[in-house]
Amino acid sequence: MSSVNSTANPSHRLAQLSSLIQHELGAIIARDFEPPSGVLVTLTSVKVLPDLSSVKVGVSILPFVASEPVFKSLRKKVPHWQRLINSKLHLYRVPKLELHIDTTAEKVSKLDKLLDDIKKVE
Repeated sequence: MSSVNSTANPSHRLAQLSSLIQHELGAIIARDFEPPSGVLVTLTSVKVLPDLSSVKVGVSILPFVASEPVFKSLRKKVPHWQRLINSKLHLYRVPKLELHIDTTAEKVSKLDKLLDDIKKVE
């Protein structure tokens, strides 16, 4: 049973709720989702919108070539995970889970490769 302190200021409550959802969802995914061999799935960000309508969940999937099929598998499980989150959090309104692929690691990898290529030319 989890709850969020309702007497704190709104931005602090949103941060608390984001952290709580990240913790709960991370545990659910670790228990409920088996990625293909050699694939790493990580929750990179969880941000609850101020109106509590939804929560944006960033997911990093490595290697990048596995992103699309693994992400499709993750999205199929979202309704089930939403029900689990709803039952864990004691809130009047539980934000709707919205997953998206976080490509930050991919962009960093490409940038590193470009920098390495520049060093080789010099």
